[in-house]
Order: sequence, then structure tokens, then C-alpha cells
Amino acid sequence: MTVKIKTSIILILTLLLGLTGCGKDILSEYDIDGLSYIAYQDIDTVCETESLTLAGQEFLESQADHILLSYAMDSAIELTDILGEYDHLVVANPAWIERFGNASKLKAVDFDDVAEEMQVFLQDQIAILTVDGSVLPNGTALYRYEGDELLVFPTNVTLGVADPIEAKNPLIILVDNPTETFKASAFLLPLTSSGNILFDNGDELQEAFNKNALKDYGAIETMKK
Repeated sequence: MTVKIKTSIILILTLLLGLTGCGKDILSEYDIDGLSYIAYQDIDTVCETESLTLAGQEFLESQADHILLSYAMDSAIELTDILGEYDHLVVANPAWIERFGNASKLKAVDFDDVAEEMQVFLQDQIAILTVDGSVLPNGTALYRYEGDELLVFPTNVTLGVADPIEAKNPLIILVDNPTETFKASAFLLPLTSSGNILFDNGDELQEAFNKNALKDYGAIETMKK
């Protein structure tokens, strides 16, 4: 088994682990009113069953305008040796930045300007998670966040086994439309399980979830401080 495949398996397995609960101290300082997440009873079956994966993909696509994505990749994989000047590697979408940060503090970073080891990691890992197999598909770019700290989620904040992070100098993979960019089974559905994908449309989300096959494998829960 190659190192690339081993690392990918570790990433996916880490996303699937956790218990129920929610990190509270840091979140009390932020506006999380009206945000929800999916709490699964059996995410393994969802990710391993083609019909359920398709149902999950369709559900996420239907909620594309209401997704808030934040995933500190270094919470699932040890990246200390390749982060360089950055303290975290974060996948996020603009909705997350607008809710918990300030888009004016985003500064574009050229791929060639990050450390060579980070370039290799992104080429090996991100490419296998994107629909088109590229590192930075259309609508995806690298940024640094300068100024104030940015709230980001490691894996399993909503599951009670990790606390939110206030990143001081993160390298951000900013993704305009996660449901068009990333694969559902390999990335997005595990991220819904680990609390890295939130939703901001409450009752509408519940109504859509009730009509989807995922309803038999999880429930919509509300974020609490």
C-alpha cells in the first residue's frame, strides 16, 4: 500500500470517529444561532452504500446555498512539518468566512509560493478528493488570513471530542461551491458526519432531510453554545 493511499485512508477514518456533544467555550463568543448539522447513527453505511451516497450527494446539492464549510486538515493528519509559516491548513467556503471572519482579510497565495512539501501534499491529497481530479479546480484558490484570528473547525467539534480553533495564520483552500468541487463519498459526507459542514436554513433543512433517504441514518441537530 502506498503512502498516498495510507494517508487518504487515515484522513477518511479520522473523519468518521467521534461521540456526541459540542465544544462550548470558544463558540460562546460567536454567532451560531440558526446553524444546524447532521448527527448520524451510521455514517459508515451511508458512505459505503452507493444508493445512500447518491442520496447524500443530492441532498447536499439541494442545500448548496446554505452550506458553511470549515475543515482544519491538520486536525486529521499530522502536517506540522509541512505547514511552514502557517498554523493550520483549512478548507473553507466563502459563507464560513462571511459568518465568522472578514473576507477583506483574505490575501491570495500563489501555489508556487507555498513550501514544496505542502505543494506535494496538496497534489497528492486534494486531487483525489475533487471531482475533476485537479488540485485547485475552477472556483478554488489559496489564501492566507491576515489580521484577527479566524474561527475554524477541526474534526468532531459537534461530536464533543474537539474544540473549535481560532487560527492566527491559516493557509486556506477557499472553495466557492463545495458540492460541485468535491466528491460526496470521499469527502463531503464524512465532513457532514464530523461537524465540518453546517447549514444555516433550519426548518427548510429539516423538511428536505425528511424527504431524503439519509433520514433513516441520522438527524438534524441545532448548534448550541
